[in-house]
Amino acid sequence: MRMKIRTKIIASTVLVVSLSLVLSGFFIYDYSKDIVREQSIKDSRTKLAQVSFQLKKIQEQVMKTAEYIISDDEITSLIYEPPSSDIEENYFRKYATQEKLKRFTAINNFILNVLIVRPDGETYSNFSGYEDYFKEYLKQEWFEKRKELRNGYSEPHPFFFLSGNRQVFSYVLKFRPIGDNGSPYSYLVLDIAYSELGNVFLQSSQDFEQVELYTGSGELLFATRNVQAQSDATFMADTLASGQSYREDASRIVLADDSMNQGWKQAALLSKPRLFEKINRIFYFYIIIILCGIFFTLVVMLPIIVNLTKPLSRLTHAMKRVAVGDLATSVTIRSGDELQILGSGFNRMVHDLRNLIETSVQSEKMKRKMQIDLLMTQINPHFVYNTLNTVIYLTHANRNSQAVEVTQALIGILQDTIKTGEGAVRAPLADEKRIVDKFVLIQQTRYPGRIRLTWELDEALLDMPVPRMALQPLVENAIVHGIVPSDIMEGDIVARAYKADGQLYLEVEDNGQGIEATKSRISASGTSAEPERTRGIGLSNIRERLQTHFGAAARLEIESEGRGTLVRIRLPLTETE
Repeated sequence: MRMKIRTKIIASTVLVVSLSLVLSGFFIYDYSKDIVREQSIKDSRTKLAQVSFQLKKIQEQVMKTAEYIISDDEITSLIYEPPSSDIEENYFRKYATQEKLKRFTAINNFILNVLIVRPDGETYSNFSGYEDYFKEYLKQEWFEKRKELRNGYSEPHPFFFLSGNRQVFSYVLKFRPIGDNGSPYSYLVLDIAYSELGNVFLQSSQDFEQVELYTGSGELLFATRNVQAQSDATFMADTLASGQSYREDASRIVLADDSMNQGWKQAALLSKPRLFEKINRIFYFYIIIILCGIFFTLVVMLPIIVNLTKPLSRLTHAMKRVAVGDLATSVTIRSGDELQILGSGFNRMVHDLRNLIETSVQSEKMKRKMQIDLLMTQINPHFVYNTLNTVIYLTHANRNSQAVEVTQALIGILQDTIKTGEGAVRAPLADEKRIVDKFVLIQQTRYPGRIRLTWELDEALLDMPVPRMALQPLVENAIVHGIVPSDIMEGDIVARAYKADGQLYLEVEDNGQGIEATKSRISASGTSAEPERTRGIGLSNIRERLQTHFGAAARLEIESEGRGTLVRIRLPLTETE
């Protein structure tokens, strides 16, 4: 009987060792494959970033050239000076303009042509004698699609260059002379050699199956291969449409990069079979190692069996009870050997684990409270700073009564916001409305006649509990980022509260400039002003508090299409009633 048990144990051990070697070999292979995959993706991202950097340099050089041209006083005076009755004078003026434009093509060899189109249709270029050609050239679809845009790049198109057609893509800029805000727009067209893109993608085309470059309007600007499988093209297009920077399936990987200006995006396709071609050679080497390991184990392994069944069973049973959450479990083993020590260590471990869990629960509660307190303190400083600046201004202007009124409004806001306990988390909607009204009073003092606040809510909702200090940052964003930077004379802000679909909706809507206009202004300047930084703090703070107190059922949504922005907070009614 003893031999049969021993035989079973030996057979089981051999089976476990064999499977372990096989599985470990496959795991090592899979791990190695992941390392190769991750390193290849990392290298590919670096190559894409390098290409994006080169393309961005081209974009910046083109845009700087355009800025130099439209801000050149000599060129402006030559183009916009009224025509003379003397034909010879007009000819030499146009010749002088041509010579000045030639300097820009000489500096940037990838810019083939500089074309300025006056509102009356008159054209000026670095080439002479092309006037009739340019009239037909500017009727092409690529130019018509960009006439209403402020600036942008076109899709590739032919250009008659030095007695032959060259493939180019164009940068089109709509502008007026500096200081002239009333005259019709003129256009600056910079025709860029399409081969310049080929030079940028020359090296990377060998590393990817396909690389494609798209303009900000979604038009294909460049592709390393003109023909590819339809499934690959669809997969790349879906990746770009989803806004993802990485996507993969069983046979391919797509990497996207949008770090360039003007909304340019590039997508690169990697083939997994090609990627894993080298690692597959290692697979056969792993198989040989696994077979040798199994053979060595079978040769050298000797069965040494000790009757550990009973104490091990007790220990196993106790561990299962602990695994299902019974931390009052203990095991008694009196074997007088290492198993007894193991049993005592197990009992001590369960006791320590129980204490650790209790300590962790208390620690998490404290950590959560501290996090909430920290989040709440992020809201106050930036609008207090703005309010104090307003008070200083009113005081210097001897408008003391308004300064008193603004100060009292600030005190009222601080009295409502400086709370602890549950009052620091939730507040009746009526309290939030009072805070917003006081805040808008302060802003109306800072911007007289430019801000009007309207409330649309049912009086029955005023007692509903909502997140404290959630509406005020949204109203502040509507004023600072929507109405004040816009060109409207009187900004309207509508604050709403209503029930629908089992949820409580809180909305703040303004008619100022939309979010895309704000982003464009920041991109043009290259820097972000201080209000933009405080805006990020306010919105992220609200999102974190909604997630903390209401979970996934609560959401913060932003809608902005063209002019105006709508920010909506959704709260489950079961949590607010």
